[in-house]
Amino acid sequence: MLRFDKLMRSPAIDGQMICPLLEINLLSARKLQLFTVCLASSLLLSPWGVRGQDLNAPLRDAHAGVLIPRSATARSASSDADGTFELQPDFELSTQWLQGKEQSSDFQSEFKPDMAWAGTGEPVPDEAHLDLLPLFARWHRDFVERQRDGQEAAIEEGKVSQGYHWKPMLWQSLGFIAVENTFRLFTDPYMRYLIAEGPYWRNYGISMQHWDMNRWSDGDDFLVDDIGHPMQGAVSAFIAIQNSPRGRMQRIGTSKAYWKSRFWGLMWATVFSTQQKIGPLGEAALGNDGGYTYPLHCPIPCRSTNVEYTNNTGWTDFIMTPVGGTGWVIGEDLIDRFVTDKIQGDSNRVFFKILRGSLNPTRTMANALRGKTPWYRDYQHPEGVENGGVNVERSDADYLRHLPRYEIFPHFNSISLPVNTATCVWCRKSTNGAGAEFSMRLSRWVDFDSDMDFQPGASPYPTNRAGGDALIGTFGFRSGIVTRNYALKASLRPGFVSYNHALLAIPTSSNPTPGIGRVTHFATSLAINGDYGLTRCLAIRATFGNTPVRYLDYTSPPGIGTPPYVNWLSHNFFLTTENRMYQIGPVLRF
Repeated sequence: MLRFDKLMRSPAIDGQMICPLLEINLLSARKLQLFTVCLASSLLLSPWGVRGQDLNAPLRDAHAGVLIPRSATARSASSDADGTFELQPDFELSTQWLQGKEQSSDFQSEFKPDMAWAGTGEPVPDEAHLDLLPLFARWHRDFVERQRDGQEAAIEEGKVSQGYHWKPMLWQSLGFIAVENTFRLFTDPYMRYLIAEGPYWRNYGISMQHWDMNRWSDGDDFLVDDIGHPMQGAVSAFIAIQNSPRGRMQRIGTSKAYWKSRFWGLMWATVFSTQQKIGPLGEAALGNDGGYTYPLHCPIPCRSTNVEYTNNTGWTDFIMTPVGGTGWVIGEDLIDRFVTDKIQGDSNRVFFKILRGSLNPTRTMANALRGKTPWYRDYQHPEGVENGGVNVERSDADYLRHLPRYEIFPHFNSISLPVNTATCVWCRKSTNGAGAEFSMRLSRWVDFDSDMDFQPGASPYPTNRAGGDALIGTFGFRSGIVTRNYALKASLRPGFVSYNHALLAIPTSSNPTPGIGRVTHFATSLAINGDYGLTRCLAIRATFGNTPVRYLDYTSPPGIGTPPYVNWLSHNFFLTTENRMYQIGPVLRF
């Protein structure tokens, strides 16, 4: 009779005689169940003389009814000196060995059902076996399925709990706007001329007043209106989709989640296309579409009197961009699933990756705006739960997180400006003054930044451009790198330069001495500042930059012209000068 307590403590027994071929990975919580089953199996087998004194004795396979040499089996259990029982199974190895041996010719001679158990001389009955493998296999299968479902649920829960990624979506949209406007700047000389010399806000307002919404076509050809603008809408829709933790995982089908995500893409494409037409960064503001006319299909200068002309306004882009763009998105989804999936299969070759990106051009552009490869697909990376934003972990992260939020920078200011004296008109001179800069940290990477400077006696002699004291005010944002002892940041701040004793008009023969008063010019500050921290709340700063200022240059003759060249824009044209500056002083942080 087998004594189980003695068997479990014996160094000659590693548990294989109790639970042979128990090759399965289970949680620790199931060890008690396995212990109970193994105990039962050992008690059932004990009448046939299971002893375990001989380590070289063959082992009984409870599943196949044969004996397996000890050297052929993998570890299934181990017992420590303290009596603890730990399963260490390897079911796959043992079954593969057994299946291979069943095909060999010497199987019957090597393994005989009537072999005697070691130490007893008694034959082993063929019917004395206990089939436990189906039970354990079912437990293992259920466990693996629950584990996989739990992981998928955790991933899905993590994605849903993130919420929509608004900040990355806005930054990617701004990046797309910058790409489009940069292309327009390089290809449209009249746009460059209007931005450089025209009054931005006045021309923007005039363009909006003459926007014609009583017609469909804006005069552009098929390639622009019906191909280019739908592709623009598709890129903006994909930007919205890829920043939705749930929507970006959807593939085309009949699911409600897929069509809901594409509907929200349509909504954002509508907002985006409206901005690109009449928004402050769109065609009405930058390029002044609507503010002037030009002939259709007639090279400039057009000599024909019988020609159709337009001011590049109409309904077409407002409708075709979001609606056609959504259709383009669905088309690329179809190609991605039913064409490129079948062509690529399981291959990971670069050719198929490039093909996938090429057949989805607008998704490729959206991927580029978030720093992904052209062939990247979110549904192929379900384990990657992204937040879509910038995440930089540093050793001094806690220090940076608790930095003071506000800064005041009183400083000495020196700027080179065109000034007027009794002996020199419009001469460049370095003017000295003082000012204060106020900044507020909005996020880890972005600060609101403003600066006010006063330059006394900047231009002693008055002209229509300058005269008297200069007041400079700029307001914008800055971003850069901050460490414990140093900071390096760049700022962009639009604003103004105002003189308090300048001519209010250009002197003419009819008005040689116009009145004296305050004149204000548009200015923009581009600066880089470096800080050296003395304490947590005190630092020394030096700033270097450029402050371009726009001055009224001349005024064109009155009138709007004649068709096909009609122009309602401002008759004032401006000259921009660049003015270097530097500042130095202490920084107070709180």
